[in-house]
Amino acid sequence: MSIHSTGTNAGTTAARRAARPARRGWRKAVKSALAAIVASTTLLSVSACGLGGDSANSNAADGDTVYIAAIYPATGQYAEYGKLFKEGFDLAVDEVNADGGVGGKTLAIKYYDTQSDAKQDASIAPQIASDQSVIAVVGDYASPASSAASPTFQQAGLVHYGFNNSASTFTDTGDHVWTPQISQEQYQKANADVVAKKAKKISVVYIENDWGKQAYDFFKQEAEKNGTEIVYESSYLSDSTDLSPILIPARDAQPDAIVDIGYGPDGALVVNTLRDKLGYTGPFFGGQETSEFLENAGSNAEGTIITGSFSATGTKDSKAQAFVKAFNDRYGNNPGNFEVTAYQAIKDLAYAANKTSPTRDGIQQALQTVTDFPLYQGNGGTFKFNTETRRADNIDPILLIVKDGKFVQYDPDTDSASN
Repeated sequence: MSIHSTGTNAGTTAARRAARPARRGWRKAVKSALAAIVASTTLLSVSACGLGGDSANSNAADGDTVYIAAIYPATGQYAEYGKLFKEGFDLAVDEVNADGGVGGKTLAIKYYDTQSDAKQDASIAPQIASDQSVIAVVGDYASPASSAASPTFQQAGLVHYGFNNSASTFTDTGDHVWTPQISQEQYQKANADVVAKKAKKISVVYIENDWGKQAYDFFKQEAEKNGTEIVYESSYLSDSTDLSPILIPARDAQPDAIVDIGYGPDGALVVNTLRDKLGYTGPFFGGQETSEFLENAGSNAEGTIITGSFSATGTKDSKAQAFVKAFNDRYGNNPGNFEVTAYQAIKDLAYAANKTSPTRDGIQQALQTVTDFPLYQGNGGTFKFNTETRRADNIDPILLIVKDGKFVQYDPDTDSASN
């Protein structure tokens, strides 16, 4: 296992940080080259590679049905997120069609399992772009994977709606790349601010990829503004199975709290290692709002605080409450952050299509001009896009805490949770 770790060694930290721009530039160049190569190749069916979706080989538009393509992890290490996304997608599509569809046509989804892997996203993108029945694309789970497909969709004039992509650079590819997701800059400001209410000195670990490093940079900037001292920092690889070598010094630095910036499975591994193997009993910030995290972390998750965008039990918005009821009636449990963002993505695009036309050009025009997209996240209401950044203008993060084995909305000012 390769682990990149720094403690309070300023020279090592500075050297590694100085090298980041070069590494990022190299990664960007590789991604651009890969996208260009893929886009220039002959389009072939890739169903033999496990990437084909429903009706994946259709290149002719169906007069009665229009499609949204979903690139998502149905299998692989991020399959839990794919399951949550699909629940939100399917519910939204059924509701849209029950309300008359889009422009009098039936809306449907073509699913493509990419395992949220950048190579697979880049490989499947040309096939989706050439399918004229597809009016927009949603996904993927991870921003690096999504970004590998964006150049192909941009070239085809096909909206890429990265509803889960919080990386602040996600929309940089071009004017057809959009996201309603709260940016990591906003998330990590909220994260650092709540940490500052609980701790004066902290240890931080974060996932070793572009998203993780960018998120940590934003967190660190805000922590420094707040006067929070980071006494230890370390990155780790997403396929790590034993994080003791970096968590022992994180504990031994005697922090007031330990922060993990990563995905749900990583958060469970971190907190379980800290609690069960290393005897750490202090505050923990990390993980994600999924049943997988809660099940894997068990009682160790109790009291964990994260940033989020939605609370099924805390929302006061009437349409969000209706969504919670419909979701619970269908699936037997409350939706979380990933289900609501997937659900809203389909609702957004259907709303766009009905404001203009159920076409690629119509979707793009609506995202540029509509100012009252129904908002289910945050405090509800409506939202619009900033046409320069192609990000939502007015969706703010909320805080969630694990209480009695469930994530509920958290108010740091009163230190209270709402069930």
